[in-house]
Amino acid sequence: MGYINPLFSEQKIIKETTTKSKIPSKPRKTRSDKTHNIKFPVTEVERMKLRSLCQQVKRKRIDLGKSKIEQTQLNTMLLKYGLENQYLITWDWDYKDSKTRMHTNVLETQYEREIGGPHGLTIRKGLSDRKVAYMAIMSVLKWLEGDGDIEKIIQ
Repeated sequence: MGYINPLFSEQKIIKETTTKSKIPSKPRKTRSDKTHNIKFPVTEVERMKLRSLCQQVKRKRIDLGKSKIEQTQLNTMLLKYGLENQYLITWDWDYKDSKTRMHTNVLETQYEREIGGPHGLTIRKGLSDRKVAYMAIMSVLKWLEGDGDIEKIIQ
């Protein structure tokens, strides 16, 4: 039994496709401002201390005519300062994983160089990214509560 329409019985319909010759392109470079998000656990007391410090820094920055700062940005500043001044870091903080977490967004280049790369603190100290971030931030926070100066961090 054949088709009623003679177009279908004569030949198959073939779609012509144009093929573009694929030029092998160079792999894309990663952005220079790409960040690496690290979530670190905090207790309620530590969370309150960090939030209180953020409010203080917001007021100082507004007085200086600068833009406001968010909590993640402050945490990132504290982490960067701790990584730049590793003599401040105390590596024996009581670390407990909790459901409450805070964030940092450190630059990917700095993360690879100092935290997670082949010669980073995670390998040298045998800790996870979260523990390194926690130890650094809590050490800087303790330093600020003592004789530290917040002006050095928020420049």
